[in-house]
Amino acid sequence: MTIVNLRNRVTLTIFVLFFLVSCKMTKPTLQTKLINDTPSSVAFSPNGDLIVAGVFGGARTWDLTSERHTDYVSKLKNETPKNVCFSPDGSLIAAGVWGAVRVWKLGSSDFTDFPTKMKNDTPCRVYFSPDGKWITAGIFGAVRIWNLSDGVFKDYPLKIRNETPEIIAISTDGKVIATATFGGVMKWDVEPF
Repeated sequence: MTIVNLRNRVTLTIFVLFFLVSCKMTKPTLQTKLINDTPSSVAFSPNGDLIVAGVFGGARTWDLTSERHTDYVSKLKNETPKNVCFSPDGSLIAAGVWGAVRVWKLGSSDFTDFPTKMKNDTPCRVYFSPDGKWITAGIFGAVRIWNLSDGVFKDYPLKIRNETPEIIAISTDGKVIATATFGGVMKWDVEPF
């Protein structure tokens, strides 16, 4: 073995050891299901005790004091919700899943699906109203609001019917919603259920 080959092997060995040590030192404190899974979104609960993230196959919450986690499954096993959020009182989490908005009750396996117009429509973001009584998401051609107590919904159509809004704003009193759309911003007064 030549000195050059020996030097290359030693350099490679040092690099590999350094890489392994640095990966171990920068390991995330709250692990996902898969080692190569990167959460799609992260949110704190209103009281700051929990964190929720969209992970492969659903949503995962972590208790910040114990670092224990709880998983909430999505409709499809290989689906990662793009955005997960807490209800204002911290008792529910919600995310867009294949063909619906799924709302999970924290601490249980109970969930409710609120369907979109199209079965393959997956809402990007979900928003709870300030009072926690309804949720909203962009669906194909509209902004849809669902009443959490009975699932009744109301659509607020867009100017262009094949557009799907991603970002929705809700006024602090929950009486007006708005979204960006082709050519500007559309806003609507929220009709009571």
